[in-house]
Amino acid sequence: MKALARIAAPAASILIALVAQPALAQYQNEFTTAKLLHQGNTTSATIAGSGTVVVQVQVNPDGTHKAVKVIRSTNAGDNAAAMEIAQNSTYRPAHRGATPVVSFYDFTLKFNGKSATSAESQDNGLPGNGALSPAASQVAALVRQGHYDAAKSKAEADLLSTPGDDSLRQMLGIAAYDASDFTTAAGAFDKVQTIGPQFRPIAARSFAAAAVKIAQSNPTQALAYAQKAMAIDSGPNSRFAMGVAQLANGDNADALASLKVAHDAAVNDPKIPAASKVNMDSELLQAYLANNDTAGAKEVAAQIKQLDPSSTAASAAMAASLIKAGNAARDAKDTTTALSDYDQAAAAGDPTLSVTANTLAAFAIAQSAKPDYKQMQAYADKALAINPNNAAANFAEGIALTAQWASSHDDGTKQKATDALNKADQEAKAEGNEAMALQIETFIKKNLNSKAAASSGGGG
Repeated sequence: MKALARIAAPAASILIALVAQPALAQYQNEFTTAKLLHQGNTTSATIAGSGTVVVQVQVNPDGTHKAVKVIRSTNAGDNAAAMEIAQNSTYRPAHRGATPVVSFYDFTLKFNGKSATSAESQDNGLPGNGALSPAASQVAALVRQGHYDAAKSKAEADLLSTPGDDSLRQMLGIAAYDASDFTTAAGAFDKVQTIGPQFRPIAARSFAAAAVKIAQSNPTQALAYAQKAMAIDSGPNSRFAMGVAQLANGDNADALASLKVAHDAAVNDPKIPAASKVNMDSELLQAYLANNDTAGAKEVAAQIKQLDPSSTAASAAMAASLIKAGNAARDAKDTTTALSDYDQAAAAGDPTLSVTANTLAAFAIAQSAKPDYKQMQAYADKALAINPNNAAANFAEGIALTAQWASSHDDGTKQKATDALNKADQEAKAEGNEAMALQIETFIKKNLNSKAAASSGGGG
């Protein structure tokens, strides 16, 4: 059995790692309504007198638009003027995440004698040129045109020569946020001494989005950003970000409290898309699991299914928690408990995490005191049945088959082991995982191609 001793379990550094469940979809799917950028004028229609008229405007993804109809009016004599003003105005299209989409905008015009004003034109997030430096005004113009990446690049370039221009830095924050570059947006606002009132709503959303995005990679900074978001706006977005950051920092009880508040504020809000509510609830579910509250987790899982019957978010969160527990048991050399946790994770219903759980189970067996390589192969087979191109699962399959060949000296088994390991090597390289590819190649050299293996017949 000398060859068996040479079959080493793969290094922990290249084992399949459990990737934390992303919460970014809260912002990736976020819907931002269309906005009025500039109010137009009336040239032919007559303003009849005082009154309020609401015009429905269809705003297309490219910014073109059409005044469709009058929805409400307190003075029919102003309707024609309202339609003309709405048609002559300019708008920023609605967005689903970073993607512009078609939408309808309700344009409210208040007529007073011979003039018309709209509350929306005073609060479009982009102040007039008088509130901005010349460089910031140029960036604002690019943002109004929807050229967010160009606006961000120009702001970054101009700040190299004028780093003390806070209006320009805040316009960088707006441009970066609109380009869905939340970390750049938060970083820009974070360097401003006093954020202007017209910029504060976007700053709060930038801090919150950035906190969510970096929660796993930099939990300390995420918590700082979440706190800044809360200081500006303690609404559901900021609360959600705070909960995600607290969970990443291991503040499980506080995270649960924050995410409950965010959930309760958002659950009955028709403006928040169902997809965003699902993502918020997925984080809440993980917080319940982190606090060992299974009943709460199951209740939230049921809510997720009600919001979106096709969603796998609940099963993914459950599986993630079980995999984490399995990893802890494996590291404690409790293989039996680890396999039980991995089995439950694989059965939770999320295909990707089922592959992860079964592959981790296979490697846990290889690392145990007395490996059962047929059992290891069985777990690898389960993973490969779902994803036959998974590099780590093929590696596990190859290790299990190599060990069986070492005992049986069967050439057919050796060929299967070789095929599995070669495929694992190819897939690892395709994924850019050079560390795994190197270990697979080293394993093949030592256990299938070495003179020692040949002379021992694979066993011995």
